[in-house]
Amino acid sequence: MYWGMGAYGRKKKLTAPESVVAVEYSYTVPGKTEYKWEKNDLTMQYWFKHLQDIFNCHKSNYIHFSDNSSQFDIDDLKQLLGNTAEVYIENTGCYTFNQMILQKFSPLEKLSFRTSIFPNSTIPEGILMQNFDKLQIGIAGTIPLDQLLLTNSKIVCIAGLQQTAKKLNKFIRLWQSGSNPRMEYLSILYNIANRGDKEVIMKGIKHAIIPADHERKFKMARNGSPKLVKGGIDIVRVDGVKATIRYHPMPSLEMFVWFDHCVMET
Repeated sequence: MYWGMGAYGRKKKLTAPESVVAVEYSYTVPGKTEYKWEKNDLTMQYWFKHLQDIFNCHKSNYIHFSDNSSQFDIDDLKQLLGNTAEVYIENTGCYTFNQMILQKFSPLEKLSFRTSIFPNSTIPEGILMQNFDKLQIGIAGTIPLDQLLLTNSKIVCIAGLQQTAKKLNKFIRLWQSGSNPRMEYLSILYNIANRGDKEVIMKGIKHAIIPADHERKFKMARNGSPKLVKGGIDIVRVDGVKATIRYHPMPSLEMFVWFDHCVMET
């Protein structure tokens, strides 16, 4: 690896690694065994393809960008890794690099990120409006209600949300009126919860309490693992689609939308 001029300035270029280390672990024997090749002259592309052949995995299903990723040339990374179904972006050290990840690896089926990857932790509306199968947002802070209404993904997971119970009540009311029509599953993990929030969230919303011993199976998008839904609060959208809201002590809220293709036999 060396420093050279990439498409976006001076970046680390991917070349033949000076050495290659393989680590073997065993379920039956404690410890590990390391194998090391010195003065290797095979390219990074060769080793990547070699590993893909060994494990019969010819596509990058998931790419995680984290600390100091922005030191590398994005075009080199794209050429090496190719297309992928899912990207997770943490603090890479550069807002511009984060934006280039989204441009170079688009389209995506699943996108996960921390809000801090954007200037002022403000999520671009164009990201929220994309048709992801899954959108996962971490350390969300305060997300305006109008931004929540822009989400157009099937699965939406938000952690660290600072949102009032009244705003969540309004979100549910607007969903009942037809907003977020593609959403099949919503998960919100709050930072702060107050006593009586459940009552405020459901205030004025017609609903039915489902007994805790009543079980239903929910099929997640893209062949995700089915979820067993025990009890909950049922609500209905204007077009007749039913949803179930469940609360957890973390505190968190889940919302399951029972489209026909999401219903599984129990």
